[in-house]
Amino acid sequence: MSAKSPMALRSYIVITAITGAAWLAFLAGSVTWDTATVIESVLLVALIVLAGNFPLPVGPNVKTDMTTAVLFGAAIMLEPGAAAIVGASGVLVYTIMQGLPWYKHPFNTAVTALYVGLSSFVFHGLSQGDALISAALIPAAATMYLVNTGLITGVASVQMLLNPFRFWWEGTKENGLAELSLLAYGFLGAVLYDVSPWTALALFPPVIILYVAFSSLGRTNTELAGALKNLNELQGTIANNAKMASIGALYLDMSHQIKNPLAVMIGRLESLEYRLEKDDPNRRYLDIALEAGWRIQELADNFTTMGHKKWVELDVPTLLSEAYGMAGLQNHKTLSTDWSYDDDLPKVSGNAVLLREGFSNIFANAMDAVGSKGQISTTAYRVNGSVVVRISDDGDGIPDEIAEHLFEPLNTTKEKGSGVGLFAAKHILEMHKRSVEIESEPEGGTSVTLTLPAMAGS
Repeated sequence: MSAKSPMALRSYIVITAITGAAWLAFLAGSVTWDTATVIESVLLVALIVLAGNFPLPVGPNVKTDMTTAVLFGAAIMLEPGAAAIVGASGVLVYTIMQGLPWYKHPFNTAVTALYVGLSSFVFHGLSQGDALISAALIPAAATMYLVNTGLITGVASVQMLLNPFRFWWEGTKENGLAELSLLAYGFLGAVLYDVSPWTALALFPPVIILYVAFSSLGRTNTELAGALKNLNELQGTIANNAKMASIGALYLDMSHQIKNPLAVMIGRLESLEYRLEKDDPNRRYLDIALEAGWRIQELADNFTTMGHKKWVELDVPTLLSEAYGMAGLQNHKTLSTDWSYDDDLPKVSGNAVLLREGFSNIFANAMDAVGSKGQISTTAYRVNGSVVVRISDDGDGIPDEIAEHLFEPLNTTKEKGSGVGLFAAKHILEMHKRSVEIESEPEGGTSVTLTLPAMAGS
């Protein structure tokens, strides 16, 4: 979810950047740059850049780095001003090297200057002498963690409209122990460096081992996540196939059972038609009823004999016109239509009854979506060896959460819908070795694109 007020987010970032810059300037005035401080500062900046550019892959698309450890080491080794400058400089360099947008650098640099400088200020203010092992470590570590996570939580909460306290607590439960271990590692590095700079090198082998181990773990987790995704997709496919099998068996049985009563109904309607005069006003309604009966009979015949039906040559404009007329029998809106076909549009190959039914379902959904005076546009054009048909309406768009399940059987949002229409249309196109795609904008307008196989030599 994006922020409802971009101004609030910009204000938060600007205020944080200005505060960090002012704090950095305040601390920088008290720094004494002797040789030892310069050497330590350069070394720490290099370590920050190194840690930031070689993150540990801990999971699928999830990485962490050890910059927190180096920054905490800098906070307790250096005076507040030097520590803030080192932290801000190191973070600025490695984020530039990572290619982050320029406008993120002032915020990231300011946040680092604030939490590193404050942590160092607390540690050196509470500790006695130059001893690194001090009770002041606890409030210094707490200051670094709370200021860092608090500022990051703040910008995320403003951007995504979340409760900042709940968001911070969830993040702490998930990552708090990991951050604590990094702070402890930074303290250990500072103690070893205080004993001897060469002694601190002993920390590098464990880091390298951790990097290799986490890299392997990250790859394994990525593979497991991919396998789980494939399994979920397979389960969904199996469930859909089960639904399709059930629907297919039901339709086949219904098609068989409906033939006898349907033949009686059509026979009685034809008999009644013979008795009416040609100019009788009721004859029109009788013709509509007969057309619907023949359509049902044609569909029933196709379902029961589908296995040995052959594809035939079909004219696309005629097919679409008939499908639109069938859909319009159940819709009484005053709609405007726009039809556009390529002059050299080839014939297509397919099952006329099934394709007409599939297109009818698409048109019926478009008619349901538009207002009482909506518009439906239909275009058809050649693309290589296929004919592409695009049916668009100016009705309400389809929300993303509904669009994901449009083609699933028995899934519908209509009060009297069956959840079969779009599923059947997609299945019919797949039977013809072709596809159907839907593009919709939530604010309005939907387009359905279908491809059909052109006749060879057309």
